[in-house]
Amino acid sequence: MRGARLRARHKADGRDLHAEASRAGAEDFFQALVAAVAVIAHADGRLDLAERRKLVEAFLASPAMAGFSVADLAEELAHHARAYGYAPDLAERQALATLNISALGTADRLSIRNACHQVITADGLVHPVELGALHRVERALGLEEATDE
Repeated sequence: MRGARLRARHKADGRDLHAEASRAGAEDFFQALVAAVAVIAHADGRLDLAERRKLVEAFLASPAMAGFSVADLAEELAHHARAYGYAPDLAERQALATLNISALGTADRLSIRNACHQVITADGLVHPVELGALHRVERALGLEEATDE
């Protein structure tokens, strides 16, 4: 009986550890998604309503965002907006650094790039500075090889 309880506790601990790792991965994805979109959105000076809507749609559609709310997203976007308001160059460098250090798989990185594409086209205009920002995001995500092929 004691061995069975010990095995059950070990299994439960393993599930808890897996859940914590999954949550940490989701946190990395969340931070990277918002940072990438901030780079794109602030390239032309502002995050307009259509871009915001596309971001929220991508956020809600992503299964990785389970456990995060739209309020979490709004708070993180506000943080980036303040940073861009104070020092745009520094804010972009910090956002791109977030992408460089995030431990995301290729599928997550491609998902972030796709969300950036959606945000760029959300207002019906594709501005050249947004394309430059997309290239910087792809490079920070390690996806520049995929775009060159």
